[in-house]
Amino acid sequence: MPSIVRLAAVAALVFAGGVGALRTPRPQTVIVRDAHSKREVTLIGCMHYNPASINLAEQCVVETEGLGAVVVESCESRWRRTQEISPLGSPGRRLLPSEMMAAAAVAEERGVPLSLGDADVGDLGPRLKELLIESLRDLLSPAGWKRIYDDLARGAALAFDTSDLDGDNLKLEDFLRPDILLGFLASAGRYPLAAFVKAPVQFGTFAAVVVAGGFALDQAALDADVAIAAGDTSPAIAALSAALIAIDVVFPIVAGRLLLVAFLEERNVRLARSITEAGERSRGNVVAVLGALHVNGVARLLKDPATYPAGKAGTWWSDDLMGSAPGSK
Repeated sequence: MPSIVRLAAVAALVFAGGVGALRTPRPQTVIVRDAHSKREVTLIGCMHYNPASINLAEQCVVETEGLGAVVVESCESRWRRTQEISPLGSPGRRLLPSEMMAAAAVAEERGVPLSLGDADVGDLGPRLKELLIESLRDLLSPAGWKRIYDDLARGAALAFDTSDLDGDNLKLEDFLRPDILLGFLASAGRYPLAAFVKAPVQFGTFAAVVVAGGFALDQAALDADVAIAAGDTSPAIAALSAALIAIDVVFPIVAGRLLLVAFLEERNVRLARSITEAGERSRGNVVAVLGALHVNGVARLLKDPATYPAGKAGTWWSDDLMGSAPGSK
């Protein structure tokens, strides 16, 4: 959308006058009043790299009245890498357009600051390792299984139970619209490609481990089935079968805990804290561009007047950060 068209749309909205109540949200968005900053917050639940989500993020930043800040689900190191491989007008930007870059571009045109609201990727790795070790230890005792169950039950409720949100939540039908479904193939291709371009060594290592591990497990299961079918009841085959069953049971439990606790619950707190800080510092309304799975959990935190746990908030992005070392500002 040309800049003059965007600015004309903003002028028309301002001329139309403000409203006291919250606006009616578009599909894929939730609009809440932040109980902490008292500002209106538009949460955009994106399917990353989906053309429909990209257009929606751009439109919301254009149309939001009294906009004080835009928050994106990224961190300083990831955003710097994004700027390096996909500067404005580059082949990388055309090949891997994203809803966050689209929102940031419009925010810059409107003179609105950008906050990188997510936990730093450098902190996420150690946290995942810590939680993985804790989970493996917990598997060894009944009390540990209870802790795992509590985490899974709480995480699942926070992510998927929306009964306490009074309708201020994303719904399945938000993502069953034709434009979202048609853009799914673009998302499916761009997401792994972006991960590879941003971190080729890490992505390649991860992919190799997944493929090799999957192949090894499949081969072991096949060998065990053949041996059992042939009447082999040796301790080695019994142990192999037991190990495979244990892996089938343990893997989804541990992976679920990592996903619900480290990837969702704890990052939701960081994102919500960043959104509140953005509203307080800018003294304006906030648009937050998030992955869809984060929206309902973040909305719950924003609506709850309880104080956030102590911790970091977002990084305010500025041009001088491009030339600085990560975390130096």
